[in-house]
Amino acid sequence: VVRLSALEPGEKARVVGISSECRGANRRRLLDLGFVNGSTVEVEFESPLKEPKAFNVRNTLIALRDNQADLILIEKV
Repeated sequence: VVRLSALEPGEKARVVGISSECRGANRRRLLDLGFVNGSTVEVEFESPLKEPKAFNVRNTLIALRDNQADLILIEKV
């Protein structure tokens, strides 16, 4: 299990959960965006400075900075 920020462009992973560090409104936002257990996630785009990255989750592109992506736990497939 690793953090979503470790995923490189072209790699796919499965969401395992949200870190216990993330609570309240931030946790609810990530869940509402589709980062729920079992969802497949893939890095679609990466900015020239490596941050933010655009993730494809449930056929939706969502841009996250590394500090936000650090809160999502994944398992690479």
